[in-house]
Amino acid sequence: MVSTRYRPKDLKLARRHIVKAAHRVADQEMVIRKLLRKGRPSGPAYALLSRLYDDQRRKLDRLKLIEAMVEVEVQSSMDVPRNPGTSAPPLAIVHSSGISLPERQSATPCSADDWPPYLV
Repeated sequence: MVSTRYRPKDLKLARRHIVKAAHRVADQEMVIRKLLRKGRPSGPAYALLSRLYDDQRRKLDRLKLIEAMVEVEVQSSMDVPRNPGTSAPPLAIVHSSGISLPERQSATPCSADDWPPYLV
C-alpha cells in the first residue's frame, strides 16, 4: 500500500475542486429546468447530471480523507515538542489582554440566541 502525505496545500486544492464541482452541478440543474420549461427532451442532460453527482461525491470523499489526514498530521506534530526544555504548554499562553486562551474562548457565546439584536 502506498502511503501518501497530505499537506494543507492539498486540502486547499481539494476544497477548490469541490466548489467547482458544486457549481457544475448547479449549472446543469439550471439547464435541465430550462429544457423542461421549453418541453424539450432532457434525457442526455439528466445523464450528465448523474455523472456530475458521482464526480462530486468522489471529490467530497477525497476531501474528507485529506481533512482527516491533515488533522492527524497536525495533531501528531503538536504532541511532540521540538525543544521540550523551553516550550510552554499551548494552553498556558497569555495574550496581551491578560486573558488566557481557554477563558477567552469560553467567554464567547456559541449560539445566535445569546446575541442581542443589532439595531441601527
